[in-house]
Amino acid sequence: EATSYGNLGTVFQSLGEYVKSKENLEKALAISIEIGDRAGEASCYGNIGVVLQSLSEYDKAKEYLEKAIAIRIKISDRKGEATAYANLATVFQSLGEYGKAKEYFEKALAIRIDIGDRQGAASCYGNLGTVFLSLGECGKAKEHLEKALALRTEIGDREEEANCYGILGTVFQHAGEYDRAREYYEKALAIRSEIGDRKGVATDYINLGTMFLSVGEYKIAQENLDKALAITTETADRAGQASCYGNLGTVFLSLGEYGKAKEYLEKALEIRIEIGDKNGEATDYANLGANFQPLGEYDKAIEYLKRALAIKKEIGDRKGEATCYGNLGTVFQRACEYDRAKEYYEKALAII
Repeated sequence: EATSYGNLGTVFQSLGEYVKSKENLEKALAISIEIGDRAGEASCYGNIGVVLQSLSEYDKAKEYLEKAIAIRIKISDRKGEATAYANLATVFQSLGEYGKAKEYFEKALAIRIDIGDRQGAASCYGNLGTVFLSLGECGKAKEHLEKALALRTEIGDREEEANCYGILGTVFQHAGEYDRAREYYEKALAIRSEIGDRKGVATDYINLGTMFLSVGEYKIAQENLDKALAITTETADRAGQASCYGNLGTVFLSLGEYGKAKEYLEKALEIRIEIGDKNGEATDYANLGANFQPLGEYDKAIEYLKRALAIKKEIGDRKGEATCYGNLGTVFQRACEYDRAKEYYEKALAII
């Protein structure tokens, strides 16, 4: 029975229905505790931790993942221990605590190398690559991702090979090497199209869309994001749909089509509230705030930015909190409320 609830939980997780996923995993956990299945209990704690992260409940996610680690160590499950370390690292990554994320990914990597888990090691190299990318260390990011790519290619994991190409594309995009970024995104897209990974194909179209957005090619960006939206709608990928609507909103915002921008950002917001994606919800509020600024509707801009700020505070995202303070400072400055602008800029600087 616990296994059935656990399986249902992971299915709902894959569909982006995190609340339903949590409900089923908690039923599985209760049964595992009742029957004294320590391995099952650890598995449930770990899976619930991952779901809580998706719901932006980071403190609870940490608590559950630490419980999973404690049990894995006690029952000498090194592979499970490494998985829990890696999942805990992603929580710290979501919070912008990259030093801690790096520490836990390296713990996971050490175990995986030690036990000969090449798939797991490749995953850690890839994740460390994304951490270094967030730290702005593009050279180290590229180095780790290339190690991941080499392992994935060697073991014949086409899906993850495509994933590495996609993340390497993001590294080149951040480094301003847009031609290389496009090349790697297209490599990822070719593999995913070949193996029939529809969700991955949508991700690549989103990445290409954001890249073209970065270089000001808004129409091409829109074309790629529309393709991604069609796939995410067809596959009922609610999180992917929200990402498409949000990015399309940003495209329309850049084109000065504020009515359309508002329409798409509100669609993104509606989905993110529905699936419990607090971080995405905050992003949409911030973008809606940005949408009202050029129209001189400063009160509305402030209202939405304050909603974004409240969520960033609630989920403990200090970096995001600082960004919101900075954006609010800009609005007050534009509204000629210089004392308020100064107050918010100082709050941003205090965090940075």
